[in-house]
Amino acid sequence: MIIRSNRNGFIIHATFFLLFILIVCGCSIKLISDYDEVIDKSVTELQKKVETFLLKMEAASGTSEGEYINNKSFYNEAKVEMTAIRLRAEAISENKITVQHITEIEKNIESLRLLHEMRGQRGLTKDLTDPIRVIINTQFKAILTLEFAKRRGK
Repeated sequence: MIIRSNRNGFIIHATFFLLFILIVCGCSIKLISDYDEVIDKSVTELQKKVETFLLKMEAASGTSEGEYINNKSFYNEAKVEMTAIRLRAEAISENKITVQHITEIEKNIESLRLLHEMRGQRGLTKDLTDPIRVIINTQFKAILTLEFAKRRGK
């Protein structure tokens, strides 16, 4: 009987130990990365630049200032900034959702560039920039909302 009670005690202790390990491991599993202040600030700054550019293009539509050829530098700068943001996001483990949002913004800025290039001297009018603004701002908002949720620990 003494052997049996030791065996039962061992089984109970081993069970509690395994439960403890499972709880500890379960609490440490991360499904998403932590908040990244650099991504937050970089995305916010880029959103401001895109918004400023769209307003400038609306005002300059039909003039030489609004022509694609005179605004190529904006697209190059935006591409460089988006690449830097995406590379940073990719370097952070468990950050797939943020990377996906960034990739979508890159695609839409490229679509804006192609549209602008196609329109040539006519530039970008308000009727074109309004839907573009909604799409791109929705994507910027998705990234920022996710980063804010990370900061709150949700």
